[in-house]
Amino acid sequence: MSTVSFSGLATGLDTGSIISQLVELKRAPIYRLQKDKKSYQDQISALGTLKTKLLAVQTAAKKLDTASEFSSAKASSGNAEALTATASGTAAPGRYDIVVKTLATAQKLQSQGYASKLDNVGSGTLSITVGGEEKSIELVGVTTLEGLAGLINDNFEGVSASVINTGIGTEPYRLVLNGSEAGTANAFTLDLSGLSGGVTPTMTTHTAAADATLTVDSIDVVATSNTPDNIISGLTLNLLAADENETITVTVERDTAGIAAKVKGLVDAYNDLYAFLDKQTGVEGTLKGNAAARTVESRITGLMSSALEGGLGDITQMAQMGITRGEDGSLSFDETEFQETMSESFGSVRDFFINRDGNVGKAYLLDQAIKNMTSSTDGLFKISTDSLNQRIKNTDGSIERYERSIDSYQTTLQRRFTAMEQMVSQLQAQGNYLSGIVYQS
Repeated sequence: MSTVSFSGLATGLDTGSIISQLVELKRAPIYRLQKDKKSYQDQISALGTLKTKLLAVQTAAKKLDTASEFSSAKASSGNAEALTATASGTAAPGRYDIVVKTLATAQKLQSQGYASKLDNVGSGTLSITVGGEEKSIELVGVTTLEGLAGLINDNFEGVSASVINTGIGTEPYRLVLNGSEAGTANAFTLDLSGLSGGVTPTMTTHTAAADATLTVDSIDVVATSNTPDNIISGLTLNLLAADENETITVTVERDTAGIAAKVKGLVDAYNDLYAFLDKQTGVEGTLKGNAAARTVESRITGLMSSALEGGLGDITQMAQMGITRGEDGSLSFDETEFQETMSESFGSVRDFFINRDGNVGKAYLLDQAIKNMTSSTDGLFKISTDSLNQRIKNTDGSIERYERSIDSYQTTLQRRFTAMEQMVSQLQAQGNYLSGIVYQS
């Protein structure tokens, strides 16, 4: 039920304004709670950004935490038009003399000629076997040469079909089947004996499936494809042309620039994280006093600054390989010094970062620390965010209670001022009445 307010008709007071100001004074705790709520929300948002930057450090660290990931190698070929090579982190530096005798080929079959691609090839059962696995489909009604090619493409893996127009003679159209991959392991067989009612294709071999043959340092090798990755450890070869009279030298070298780039990536990711933390935990920062932010700063900075304990190499400090901390707390990376240190003590530099038997390096320690901190079940980000969300929930409850209290307070004020106005109005009426009696007397 609404309360009627006369708003100072009798007293001359601006009761509406008075009530509004009194209610506004009562709302002060709500404004404080709303400010707290925004602070909690801002912290959640800042923690999300912090987590993203922390995960970027982890991504950079994971590129350095095993021997194969830390070590970058590059391969070069003496004739890139005939042979190229790609090296992984497990490739050992060395030289390999390779002769590509023959390339692997994919199987190709072709049919006899047809007058039209719309000629009927019949109906019945069609079977294709690829890699020892047979599959059959049923052709129903009239199936054209072109339609047969489409059915093969739609229903079989490892083989493709097309209709070729040779433009020669009165029967220029031929069905051609190609194996999808080169090598004898990808050979296929086609069984058309189940077709009848049309002109069944008679397939002949145009190209037989064959493996590649080559020699590596005078050792005969058979490759099941033109991109073998199991002939030389850590190397993937790409065979492009065969010439049994040409020896191609493939050279594998340690890619020191690639390794340096990975380490610089870690330094850059850390500096980005550190700059964000420095700003956010400062005097006016959103995460000032936030326990999660303090923990991240302490653990990550500690890992990046402290000496490596229990490593197998002689290098225990980042400063020993050109990574130094400035007055502002950020790291600087001297690539020249880093590469010089690698050339002198590659194993020690590697062991400073990687995890292997008897050695736990910095990159691995960073990865594990960040993994724990960002765990979706019991990580500090989840704990902190859950706590802030609970505070928001509690704050919303307090605001609702204050709002109800203020609504009640406002209603009470309106009733009291209305009653006052009514009383004053009655007194004024009585005064006017008495004044009239006195005047008549």
